[in-house]
Amino acid sequence: MRRKRRAKITNLKPVDVEAWLAQHPEALIECPHQPGHLKLTPQACAKRYLTANEPRWANIGAEPFPVFVFKMNLIPCRNCEVGARMAQQHGAKAA
Repeated sequence: MRRKRRAKITNLKPVDVEAWLAQHPEALIECPHQPGHLKLTPQACAKRYLTANEPRWANIGAEPFPVFVFKMNLIPCRNCEVGARMAQQHGAKAA
Protein backbone atom coordinates (compact mmCIF):
# COMPACT_ATOMS: atom_id res chain seq x y z
CA MET A 1 0.00 0.00 0.00
CA ARG A 2 1.46 3.35 -1.03
CA ARG A 3 1.39 6.45 1.06
CA LYS A 4 -0.54 9.39 -0.17
CA ARG A 5 1.69 12.17 -1.50
CA ARG A 6 1.41 15.57 0.05
CA ALA A 7 1.21 18.60 -2.16
CA LYS A 8 4.17 20.95 -2.05
CA ILE A 9 3.50 24.32 -0.53
CA THR A 10 4.72 26.87 -3.04
CA ASN A 11 2.88 30.03 -2.09
CA LEU A 12 4.93 30.86 1.02
CA LYS A 13 6.51 34.29 1.02
CA PRO A 14 9.72 35.00 2.93
CA VAL A 15 9.22 36.97 6.12
CA ASP A 16 11.43 39.94 6.95
CA VAL A 17 12.19 39.16 10.59
CA GLU A 18 13.55 42.61 11.43
CA ALA A 19 10.45 44.31 10.01
CA TRP A 20 8.16 41.95 11.91
CA LEU A 21 10.02 42.59 15.17
CA ALA A 22 9.80 46.35 14.56
CA GLN A 23 6.01 46.03 14.25
CA HIS A 24 5.74 43.73 17.32
CA PRO A 25 8.32 44.98 19.84
CA GLU A 26 6.60 43.24 22.76
CA ALA A 27 6.73 39.79 21.13
CA LEU A 28 10.32 38.96 22.15
CA ILE A 29 12.48 40.04 25.05
CA GLU A 30 16.25 39.79 25.36
CA CYS A 31 17.42 37.61 28.22
CA PRO A 32 19.98 39.44 30.40
CA HIS A 33 21.49 36.21 31.79
CA GLN A 34 21.79 33.89 28.78
CA PRO A 35 24.77 34.22 26.44
CA GLY A 36 24.42 35.31 22.82
CA HIS A 37 21.64 37.89 23.34
CA LEU A 38 19.00 35.16 23.55
CA LYS A 39 15.57 36.46 22.54
CA LEU A 40 12.52 34.60 23.75
CA THR A 41 8.84 35.19 24.33
CA PRO A 42 7.68 36.42 27.73
CA GLN A 43 5.82 33.12 28.18
CA ALA A 44 9.01 31.13 27.53
CA CYS A 45 10.89 33.32 30.00
CA ALA A 46 8.25 32.67 32.66
CA LYS A 47 8.35 28.93 31.96
CA ARG A 48 12.16 28.82 32.24
CA TYR A 49 11.99 30.72 35.55
CA LEU A 50 9.35 28.40 36.99
CA THR A 51 11.17 25.28 35.77
CA ALA A 52 14.46 26.47 37.25
CA ASN A 53 12.80 26.94 40.64
CA GLU A 54 11.15 23.52 40.77
CA PRO A 55 12.43 21.46 43.72
CA ARG A 56 13.37 18.51 41.52
CA TRP A 57 16.00 20.62 39.69
CA ALA A 58 17.49 22.08 42.88
CA ASN A 59 20.62 19.90 43.20
CA ILE A 60 23.16 19.26 40.50
CA GLY A 61 24.27 15.65 40.78
CA ALA A 62 25.67 12.81 38.73
CA GLU A 63 22.78 12.51 36.30
CA PRO A 64 23.09 11.47 32.67
CA PHE A 65 24.69 14.14 30.49
CA PRO A 66 21.46 15.51 28.84
CA VAL A 67 19.85 16.08 32.26
CA PHE A 68 23.06 17.72 33.53
CA VAL A 69 23.13 20.11 30.55
CA PHE A 70 19.43 20.93 31.03
CA LYS A 71 20.02 21.80 34.69
CA MET A 72 23.10 23.88 33.92
CA ASN A 73 21.17 25.94 31.36
CA LEU A 74 18.50 26.74 33.96
CA ILE A 75 20.88 27.95 36.69
CA PRO A 76 20.91 31.60 35.48
CA CYS A 77 17.09 31.59 35.55
CA ARG A 78 16.80 30.72 39.26
CA ASN A 79 17.08 34.22 40.73
CA CYS A 80 16.17 36.17 37.61
CA GLU A 81 14.14 39.29 38.31
CA VAL A 82 12.90 39.43 34.72
CA GLY A 83 11.70 35.82 34.87
CA ALA A 84 9.93 36.45 38.17
CA ARG A 85 8.15 39.46 36.70
CA MET A 86 7.14 37.52 33.57
CA ALA A 87 5.84 34.63 35.68
CA GLN A 88 3.80 37.05 37.77
CA GLN A 89 2.41 38.81 34.69
CA HIS A 90 1.32 35.54 33.13
CA GLY A 91 -0.47 34.38 36.24
CA ALA A 92 1.85 31.52 37.12
CA LYS A 93 2.92 30.71 40.64
CA ALA A 94 6.45 29.84 41.63
CA ALA A 95 6.93 26.37 43.06
